[in-house]
Amino acid sequence: MYKVMVVDDETLGRKSIRKMISELLLDVEVIAEAQNGEEALELIEIGKPHIVVTDMNMPVMDGQRFLEALHERYGDIRVIVISGYSQFEYLKAAIRYQACEYLLKPVSVPELRESMVQAMEAIRRYMSLQQQQRETREMRRMKRGAFLQNVTAQRIANRADIMQQAREMQMDASESYRLVVIRFRRFSEVARTGFHGNAELLMFSIDNILREILGDERMPTFISDDGMGCCLIVSEDSPEGEAFATAEEGGTPGYKWLEALHKAVQRTLKLEVLAGVSGVCEGYAELPEAYRAAERTLLHECLHGSGLTVSLANPSEQPRNTAALTSFDALAIRQAFASGSATDFRRLLEDYRTRTNRSVDITIGQVQRELMIIREAAESEMKGIAAAHPALYETAAVAGVTEPGELRRLLAEWADAAEEYGAGRRETDSAQLIGQLVDYLDAHYFEDVSLIDAATRFHLDPSYLSKLFKSVTSENFIEYVTRKRIEKACELLRSSERKISDISELVGYENQRYFSQVFKKNTGQTPSEYRNAHADQTGNTKN
Repeated sequence: MYKVMVVDDETLGRKSIRKMISELLLDVEVIAEAQNGEEALELIEIGKPHIVVTDMNMPVMDGQRFLEALHERYGDIRVIVISGYSQFEYLKAAIRYQACEYLLKPVSVPELRESMVQAMEAIRRYMSLQQQQRETREMRRMKRGAFLQNVTAQRIANRADIMQQAREMQMDASESYRLVVIRFRRFSEVARTGFHGNAELLMFSIDNILREILGDERMPTFISDDGMGCCLIVSEDSPEGEAFATAEEGGTPGYKWLEALHKAVQRTLKLEVLAGVSGVCEGYAELPEAYRAAERTLLHECLHGSGLTVSLANPSEQPRNTAALTSFDALAIRQAFASGSATDFRRLLEDYRTRTNRSVDITIGQVQRELMIIREAAESEMKGIAAAHPALYETAAVAGVTEPGELRRLLAEWADAAEEYGAGRRETDSAQLIGQLVDYLDAHYFEDVSLIDAATRFHLDPSYLSKLFKSVTSENFIEYVTRKRIEKACELLRSSERKISDISELVGYENQRYFSQVFKKNTGQTPSEYRNAHADQTGNTKN
């Protein structure tokens, strides 16, 4: 399938060309539209089209400058010009920058089809050795990344297997190296707000930036298993490895590539780099321990830090005691979750966040450990909440907390989820309680049952029970009892020859006159009128 981009400043023009392309019955698909050359160049980086269909007379960046930029940056993209102008300058630009065809508006479907076929043939011819080599390098890079990821996660653990697969991929499995694990402050927020919650797409953008800085072959790279971090194998003999050794010895290191990465992701994605570096390792079999060491030192950094942060593993360094969640606090939060009190758990979670803000030295790792305790309490006391909100309760949600803003957001979302759960639980409990009361009233409607009697029986405040009964049944207590009595009276009047006075007593009314008044108010007829209107075929009208 060949990917096509349509560039035209007129919306109607773009839609018209897009529709025509869909009717060509060719192996092509329009994957993007742009209003001018500048916007198109930005979209090309993302969509990577094979063919561009463009107008010439456009604002911001006109067709001539756009064709020139395409020719310089993307020589493999084929261009079809569709213009409403036959000016020589436009035609000359199309020829100079090797457009496949120059069509004048209005273009016909056969003309467009012929031009598209020419572009497709030109693309096939352009599949040179250089492109094939680039695809081969990309495939090798992806395979190496998957291999390193599997070794790090110990899905490949046998040393002999590791050595063999490394040799097959032309990797030096015995070299001395350090593993650099890079995470990003505000990663979760940027993924949510800038990439529609697609963390994978955000990481793809970061990977592209990293490759531009390092090149494809300079350092083997792979994505961490949780999809939120980049991992790099840095040879101890490389300039980057020497910089880490200098820092380890107390010297002043030069982290030019990390500084370049930080500057790029900060400018384009509003992220900040947080890098943890392992000690020197020998062979890829040591990758799991190297990853744990790099992660530990990374998580030992301060939650309130900012800017580029690079930390080297130091086995002798002891973790700082910077706890913000005491055992008493954890128990109180658990009890608040258990009770379903939104006021209590919101207050307790906000108190916890306030303490982390005041603790200027609290580490990322400490906060994440405490968040795991809170998460476990919520899952334990509110059965099913994790299933209802899977994204909030997966490990990655906690791992994404690397700065105060992410902590604030996660705690707020946990509180919202808990309140929603509590409301649902209260609604269910209320419905069950009123269901039990309704069953009782259905069986005892003929007795002298008052609201106070029912409240005493179910251990509730009468006023609260009254409101709860109305919210669940849409009737107040007296209305419900009266309706049940009148329904039973109607049944007896239709199907029996009992006296009205007897029926009055059977449904709970000792005073026949009062019964008749209530009956007429609810049915519009007196008991006698009702019986006569519903007399059976025997003509029974006994009063």
